Amino acid sequence: MNDVEPNARDDDIVTPNRPDLFNPDGAPKQSLFYCRECGVSLIRYTNLLKHIERWKHFIRPEHIKLLDRELGLFMRAIEDTLVPVPLSPVSEVIKAFKRKSDPELPHGWAIRHGRKVGRYPETTKAFVKAKFDEYAKCGAKLKADEAEIQMRADRFIEPNDLMTKSQLRNYINTLKSQLPKTRVWRRQVEHE
Repeated sequence: MNDVEPNARDDDIVTPNRPDLFNPDGAPKQSLFYCRECGVSLIRYTNLLKHIERWKHFIRPEHIKLLDRELGLFMRAIEDTLVPVPLSPVSEVIKAFKRKSDPELPHGWAIRHGRKVGRYPETTKAFVKAKFDEYAKCGAKLKADEAEIQMRADRFIEPNDLMTKSQLRNYINTLKSQLPKTRVWRRQVEHE
């Protein structure tokens, strides 16, 4: 009728005529093996082995052993009797963080970052002006992205003297505004 695996134990085998607690009609069981941990019934022995490997047991109260239940109650009693350590108020924690974060190093020890304030040295301005003139002779427009890449590639400009893209864009616009307005003059000559 049903094939039984040779490694199966007698207590793992469920007889087809065994009454099912969850089936009041007493119909014969459709499965052959069951898990002793959670009471799940399975058709094949390999499925039982996979079930035991995965440890997916949904323990029902009627399948819990008395020793496990008593150990659980004992652990709950211990947890209830332990006195919890009070947490320090938030204000004390914040004060401790502020005390730890006070700088012990002298002011200005870190590398400066962000936007440079003040005037730039003449070497930086001369570099941007030379690039602007070089592009203007060709009839091309100097872009801030290209100027920044070329400025970073130049070894003669120190890292403290470098300009950001927005600063280069502003300086290029000031150079454009200083150009002589030849087109306007040509239009006036043509109209006269």
